[in-house]
Amino acid sequence: MSKLEATPLSFRSASVLLMSYQLHSKHPLAPAIRAVARAQVHAAIACCQSAEDGHAIHSVRKHGKKLRALLRLIRYANTTTDTLYHTENARYRSINAALSTCRESASLHLALEDQLEADRFPHTAAHLKSRLDNGHTERLLEQAEKSLQLALIKIDGWHFQGANWDDIELGYCKSYRRAFKAMRHAFAMNTDERFHTLRKRVKDQWYQSRLLEEHYPETIGARTRGLQRLASALGDWRDLRLLCQHLARYGDDTPEMASEQRALLKQAEKRLEQLRNEIEQLCRQLFAQGHWSFA
Repeated sequence: MSKLEATPLSFRSASVLLMSYQLHSKHPLAPAIRAVARAQVHAAIACCQSAEDGHAIHSVRKHGKKLRALLRLIRYANTTTDTLYHTENARYRSINAALSTCRESASLHLALEDQLEADRFPHTAAHLKSRLDNGHTERLLEQAEKSLQLALIKIDGWHFQGANWDDIELGYCKSYRRAFKAMRHAFAMNTDERFHTLRKRVKDQWYQSRLLEEHYPETIGARTRGLQRLASALGDWRDLRLLCQHLARYGDDTPEMASEQRALLKQAEKRLEQLRNEIEQLCRQLFAQGHWSFA
């Protein structure tokens, strides 16, 4: 067992780490990674027990994505960490996938409520709201909680075979490169699928920057807020595109909805253009070069 693995965290240090999605340079890396992972699983379990089902599903999935971003940072250290990544990434991806249908319904409703003038479209709003409670949400959250309880136990067995901050830097550089390539493909091909991939890659970069900003305040710290804005804009863009696609299929199901559709889609297109301009501007700032360097 390496020195990295053997060094314990004090109770006080572990408590501090549980409050923060961040890897602190003053703590040994391996136990710090496990502490951050446990904090995310505990938070996800608490969300499963929440009465706010729509927000609970979103929050559980968010914690799962943060765990997967953490695992990607350490993936390239050695064969042990690569195997760990594949096993645990599949675990949290499966938990999130089981909740994805309910999450999509909530996204459509929130796209109308948060991005458009929902009061102008009461019949469409009622239609989207009626899709939120499909009778399966509580059951899905119960199943997710059981899976997360098992996942929590597995974290104690996470080993890293002497991985260090150089390996973390490698993981971040690879993450940056993946995001850069996704950006190039999204703008070249201009498809919803490619922009969805870009959103995932940017979200990884944002979460990983949050993990590392204390250790690299001048390089990574300066990127975190911009990446958050970019991830948010890409998320809003995707949700609004999904709403437009949904209304193209079901927007004239009733005469009342049909009467709202033209004005709604016009407003959505205007908002999508604003988001696209913001996305392009932020991408130029955050991914100006093809490779990331810590030097």
